[in-house]
Amino acid sequence: MKVKVRAFGELITLLGSEFTVELQSNARLDDLLSTLVAKAKSFIEGFIGPYNVAENLIILVNGQNASTLPDPYPLNDGDVVMLLPPFIGG
Repeated sequence: MKVKVRAFGELITLLGSEFTVELQSNARLDDLLSTLVAKAKSFIEGFIGPYNVAENLIILVNGQNASTLPDPYPLNDGDVVMLLPPFIGG
């Protein structure tokens, strides 16, 4: 299955702004996030650059906040996952 990923802010320099990830047909959101951590070549498990994936990023799946979705959340072919780091300033 193919899932589109869109990154924002500083994550663009670590991952790229928009790309497609090929996953197994039964993949879950956690599987995608593990793939992205590996892609970013993070030195600390569970981090993309300075951001703890579980605690610091806002993750949207097809526009829905992942924190409101069941865990584990199964992904589907064509899903769009957005990764937003914390924003500072105004």
